[in-house]
Amino acid sequence: MNFYLELGNFLDEFYKSSNEKRENMIKKNIFENQNSDMPMIPLFAATVHKLANDYNLEAPNWIWNKECYSKDTPFYDCNAKGNLRLLFNYKSPIEFKHRNLFVDENFLKRV
Repeated sequence: MNFYLELGNFLDEFYKSSNEKRENMIKKNIFENQNSDMPMIPLFAATVHKLANDYNLEAPNWIWNKECYSKDTPFYDCNAKGNLRLLFNYKSPIEFKHRNLFVDENFLKRV
């Protein structure tokens, strides 16, 4: 499974849905049974947390579970190095920083 493809599909569906459907969509962690070195569960938890805040939805309890936080090493999207890391440190939404995840501020934008 390609995490970014699945996340994109989730976001596309979320953005075109009603608030009632959005609340149902974020109730379950769709990546909870995935095995990967990439922090899929923390990234999805941060995504859901940010969407809940942005759309004034109740954040589901599962986003606070231990597995929804990045391990000791920070995760930088795009395998960022150097100045890009500095930019991600500054621009990453707080819901991601809270989980030791650093992404571009446009991580959830779709075109």
